[in-house]
Amino acid sequence: MNEAQTLQQMKFPDWEPDEVRIVSLTYVMDDPELSSIESIKCCKTLAASLDEAVKRARRKYGPGHLNAWSCHGLPLDRWLLGGGELMPGKQDKNHQEDLRLMGY
Repeated sequence: MNEAQTLQQMKFPDWEPDEVRIVSLTYVMDDPELSSIESIKCCKTLAASLDEAVKRARRKYGPGHLNAWSCHGLPLDRWLLGGGELMPGKQDKNHQEDLRLMGY
């Protein structure tokens, strides 16, 4: 298991492989040209695993590492605002109402 898979298993052992959740993460880019504040990205995505979310962040922002994360189950029953930029993903099309309740 890689680091993201290990972290997910430790914190949420009952997260099913096909269960989509809102994953919020703080990703730190490994770019020496950026200031420390510029290298920190707070974002959200709908993903079936933490590993999927980290890979999406890596594709969007480049090399870096996971600093912090949390997740929230679906479907949403009330507004869930804040938490940074939404990283679009393949799960979005099946969760339009949840994205609306997130303000996206």
